[in-house]
Amino acid sequence: MQFRKRTLSAVVAAVVSASLAAGPALMEPASAASTRATVTDECASAQAAHAVAVSTKTTAHRALVKARKALRKAKHTHRAAKIRKAKRNLKHAKTRYAARTRDEHVQAARVGYACSSPTSSSRAAGTGMKLDILAIATGSGSKVLDGAGLAALLEDLLPGSSSALDAGQLSALLSGFNTGTPSLDDATVLLGSVFTPDQLTALLGGSPDPTLVLTLLQNIIEQLSGLSGVPVPPGALDPTALQGVVTTVTTLLGGLATSTTGGSGGGGTLICLPLVGCL
Repeated sequence: MQFRKRTLSAVVAAVVSASLAAGPALMEPASAASTRATVTDECASAQAAHAVAVSTKTTAHRALVKARKALRKAKHTHRAAKIRKAKRNLKHAKTRYAARTRDEHVQAARVGYACSSPTSSSRAAGTGMKLDILAIATGSGSKVLDGAGLAALLEDLLPGSSSALDAGQLSALLSGFNTGTPSLDDATVLLGSVFTPDQLTALLGGSPDPTLVLTLLQNIIEQLSGLSGVPVPPGALDPTALQGVVTTVTTLLGGLATSTTGGSGGGGTLICLPLVGCL
């Protein structure tokens, strides 16, 4: 009887705790709940990629554990050839696990960015880094923007956007552009839902297919629209119109001063900006 009372008390306590935890959510305004329920295609793509990364990391960890056990077992045999083989397998398992772990971290950061608010400082800083990738793709890498240069660039991309952005967003945009050369990991966090790794490598290499540049430019303009609330003018995303913007932007970027610091050198700067924290 005493055991039953203790069990019943535990169940009641668990139910009460769950009710208290759910209380604030139940009293939450409907608008906030609907906002959370809205998942963009970019966010959904990032979440799917992260789920795959988690799965492959788990598989790699199992293989690593198995390789460690195999080495311990091989050592008990005192057979040199078998021990050497087990050591090689363990080394390969460690390398795979490290790579899968890094990929999972990058994909988690990608989810944080892709699912963030369209008007957040994270999006602003990320858009600034995308502008830097655009500069690299058009042969104007390692440039430095000031406030006036940023305003001119934004007006070329989306007229009216520079005056619609607040001081915090403009500061984040400027910091994102001037952080330094993005790494492939950075580009994956920002644009993994738009481009393949090979396409991102081409953009960062400075000699991409022109269609990739137009796709990147379209993405940047759409992000600026989300940040500023300024709608994209009709026809502004047509290939002909985008090509005209590429020409204008390339001229503007080409006239900027060159950075003397050398940038980040692909050191994963995005991950430690106020976007999604550090890996």
